[in-house]
Amino acid sequence: DASPLVIDKLRHHSHHLTGLFAHSYRSHRNRQRVKFAEKLRELQRVGNRELLVPERRILGGFGFEIDGELFNIDTLKFFEVLIALDKGAVLQEFRGAADRRLVWEIGAGWGGFPYQFKTLCPNVTYVITDFPELFLFSATYLMTAFPGSRVAFWGEEASGPVGANWREYDFIFMPNFALDELTPERLDLTINMVSFQEMTEAQVARYVGHAYALNCPFLYSLNRDKSAYNPEISSVSEIISRHYWPREVSVLPVPYQKMMGDTPSAIDYKHVIGWRRVKVG
Repeated sequence: DASPLVIDKLRHHSHHLTGLFAHSYRSHRNRQRVKFAEKLRELQRVGNRELLVPERRILGGFGFEIDGELFNIDTLKFFEVLIALDKGAVLQEFRGAADRRLVWEIGAGWGGFPYQFKTLCPNVTYVITDFPELFLFSATYLMTAFPGSRVAFWGEEASGPVGANWREYDFIFMPNFALDELTPERLDLTINMVSFQEMTEAQVARYVGHAYALNCPFLYSLNRDKSAYNPEISSVSEIISRHYWPREVSVLPVPYQKMMGDTPSAIDYKHVIGWRRVKVG
């Protein structure tokens, strides 16, 4: 029921998911722009510049303009995640892959990271599990960014879209309550950013256990071990370690939401790549 004006500025309305407001990136905020440019340069120094995917201007894309491109906190966060995956010897498995790969993101929000990953790794089927109402953001954004993409939604096919025919699609959208129907014969990478820390221990354990059961070799997490406001979880890293060997990857001395020179916290976000354990007996 959204009006064309709302759709045209969809990214402005994604603040409900991210907390980022377009007005925070107006041209008069030059001091903040300088800080952004400094952090961007540092990320380019420590990582592969080919992994940088700027914010698109479609659907009201916003950010500070630097060298003719738009950058906001999400842009820098996703660039940092890609650097971590590259440093962790995971990303090269997907760039230029001859065989189609399957990537599963748990909670993709407005679809920003799937856009970046699919831009860099086109021979990938990207499955998104989320609250179904959030597909109003992510599906709209991704289908606009990739107008020729092949898309499937859970419930459209009697057999479900993530069976033997998953290679036919670029994006597959599945509601969080349909986890048991995610049963592909292979899964190459599982991703979660900034939502495991908000779940209950049982919810995180179920997602991690499902990735393990599907023989997924890599699980990537960008989370705090525990949110200060969530008493229903002990430690994200500990839950991951039940099925995966967790390895923290250092990218910058500050977490993604801070600028260079800020003081990090003891409970800040960590880039963790889990390598699937081989259990014997």
